[in-house]
Amino acid sequence: MRHRNPYVILGIPFGSSREQANIAFARKARPLRRAGPAGREQMTDLTWALNQIDEGLTQPAAAMAIYRIPADPNVFATTGGGVFAPVAEPMPRRSPDSRAAFDQLREAAAHEYLRYLVLLRGSEVAPPAP
Repeated sequence: MRHRNPYVILGIPFGSSREQANIAFARKARPLRRAGPAGREQMTDLTWALNQIDEGLTQPAAAMAIYRIPADPNVFATTGGGVFAPVAEPMPRRSPDSRAAFDQLREAAAHEYLRYLVLLRGSEVAPPAP
Protein backbone atom coordinates (compact mmCIF):
# COMPACT_ATOMS: atom_id res chain seq x y z
CA MET A 1 0.00 0.00 0.00
CA ARG A 2 1.22 3.48 -0.83
CA HIS A 3 1.69 5.83 2.07
CA ARG A 4 -0.16 9.00 1.17
CA ASN A 5 -0.68 12.15 3.14
CA PRO A 6 -3.98 13.95 2.47
CA TYR A 7 -2.54 17.26 3.66
CA VAL A 8 0.38 17.07 1.23
CA ILE A 9 -1.92 16.08 -1.64
CA LEU A 10 -4.16 19.10 -0.99
CA GLY A 11 -1.21 21.37 -0.18
CA ILE A 12 -2.45 22.51 3.23
CA PRO A 13 -0.82 22.50 6.67
CA PHE A 14 -1.27 19.45 8.89
CA GLY A 15 -4.41 19.63 11.02
CA SER A 16 -6.20 22.12 8.72
CA SER A 17 -9.95 22.46 9.00
CA ARG A 18 -12.53 21.01 6.61
CA GLU A 19 -13.17 24.52 5.27
CA GLN A 20 -9.49 24.99 4.38
CA ALA A 21 -9.50 21.54 2.78
CA ASN A 22 -12.54 22.46 0.66
CA ILE A 23 -10.84 25.64 -0.55
CA ALA A 24 -7.65 23.74 -1.42
CA PHE A 25 -9.67 21.02 -3.17
CA ALA A 26 -11.51 23.58 -5.30
CA ARG A 27 -8.27 25.38 -6.20
CA LYS A 28 -6.53 22.16 -7.27
CA ALA A 29 -9.57 20.55 -8.95
CA ARG A 30 -10.42 23.49 -11.21
CA PRO A 31 -7.56 22.94 -13.71
CA LEU A 32 -8.07 19.16 -13.57
CA ARG A 33 -11.66 19.47 -14.73
CA ARG A 34 -10.43 21.28 -17.83
CA ALA A 35 -7.79 18.58 -18.42
CA GLY A 36 -10.43 15.98 -19.28
CA PRO A 37 -9.52 12.29 -18.94
CA ALA A 38 -5.89 13.10 -18.13
CA GLY A 39 -6.90 14.69 -14.83
CA ARG A 40 -9.14 11.87 -13.57
CA GLU A 41 -6.45 10.04 -11.58
CA GLN A 42 -5.34 13.23 -9.87
CA MET A 43 -8.98 14.09 -9.20
CA THR A 44 -9.39 10.67 -7.54
CA ASP A 45 -6.41 11.44 -5.30
CA LEU A 46 -7.86 14.84 -4.39
CA THR A 47 -11.24 13.31 -3.57
CA TRP A 48 -9.56 10.66 -1.41
CA ALA A 49 -7.58 13.33 0.44
CA LEU A 50 -10.68 15.44 1.04
CA ASN A 51 -12.50 12.36 2.35
CA GLN A 52 -9.62 11.56 4.72
CA ILE A 53 -9.67 15.07 6.13
CA ASP A 54 -13.47 14.95 6.35
CA GLU A 55 -13.25 11.80 8.46
CA GLY A 56 -10.85 13.91 10.44
CA LEU A 57 -8.45 13.51 13.24
CA THR A 58 -9.94 13.84 16.69
CA GLN A 59 -6.60 14.98 18.12
CA PRO A 60 -4.24 16.23 15.37
CA ALA A 61 -1.43 16.92 17.85
CA ALA A 62 -1.38 13.25 18.90
CA ALA A 63 -1.58 11.74 15.40
CA MET A 64 1.62 9.92 14.55
CA ALA A 65 0.51 7.88 11.51
CA ILE A 66 0.57 10.84 9.12
CA TYR A 67 3.94 12.40 8.39
CA ARG A 68 4.15 16.17 8.49
CA ILE A 69 6.01 18.41 6.06
CA PRO A 70 7.63 20.50 7.42
CA ALA A 71 7.56 19.21 10.97
CA ASP A 72 8.02 22.75 12.24
CA PRO A 73 7.14 25.51 9.74
CA ASN A 74 8.97 28.09 11.86
CA VAL A 75 12.28 26.40 11.05
CA PHE A 76 12.35 28.16 7.69
CA ALA A 77 11.62 31.63 9.11
CA THR A 78 14.69 33.85 9.22
CA THR A 79 15.22 36.56 11.80
CA GLY A 80 18.03 38.41 10.05
CA GLY A 81 21.27 37.96 8.17
CA GLY A 82 23.23 34.76 8.49
CA VAL A 83 24.68 31.82 6.58
CA PHE A 84 21.36 30.88 4.98
CA ALA A 85 20.08 34.46 4.62
CA PRO A 86 23.08 36.61 3.71
CA VAL A 87 22.79 40.37 3.55
CA ALA A 88 22.77 41.71 -0.01
CA GLU A 89 26.06 43.20 -1.13
CA PRO A 90 25.88 45.88 -3.84
CA MET A 91 27.97 45.11 -6.92
CA PRO A 92 30.05 47.74 -8.68
CA ARG A 93 28.64 49.00 -11.99
CA ARG A 94 30.23 47.27 -14.99
CA SER A 95 28.21 48.79 -17.82
CA PRO A 96 28.41 52.33 -19.18
CA ASP A 97 25.80 54.92 -18.28
CA SER A 98 22.48 53.83 -19.74
CA ARG A 99 20.81 57.27 -19.70
CA ALA A 100 21.88 58.09 -23.27
CA ALA A 101 20.68 54.68 -24.52
CA PHE A 102 17.35 55.19 -22.76
CA ASP A 103 16.90 58.63 -24.35
CA GLN A 104 17.70 57.17 -27.77
CA LEU A 105 15.18 54.37 -27.24
CA ARG A 106 12.49 56.82 -26.15
CA GLU A 107 13.15 59.00 -29.23
CA ALA A 108 12.91 55.95 -31.53
CA ALA A 109 9.63 54.91 -29.89
CA ALA A 110 8.19 58.41 -30.32
CA HIS A 111 9.27 58.42 -33.98
CA GLU A 112 7.63 55.01 -34.57
CA TYR A 113 4.42 56.12 -32.87
CA LEU A 114 4.31 59.30 -34.96
CA ARG A 115 4.79 57.19 -38.11
CA TYR A 116 1.90 54.96 -36.97
CA LEU A 117 -0.36 58.00 -36.43
CA VAL A 118 0.48 59.46 -39.86
CA LEU A 119 -0.27 56.15 -41.59
CA LEU A 120 -3.51 55.78 -39.62
CA ARG A 121 -4.63 59.30 -40.52
CA GLY A 122 -3.56 58.75 -44.13
CA SER A 123 -5.83 55.71 -44.40
CA GLU A 124 -8.79 57.79 -43.19
CA VAL A 125 -8.31 60.65 -45.67
CA ALA A 126 -9.43 60.19 -49.26
CA PRO A 127 -7.01 61.27 -52.00
CA PRO A 128 -7.84 64.64 -53.65
CA ALA A 129 -10.03 64.52 -56.72
CA PRO A 130 -8.29 65.53 -60.00
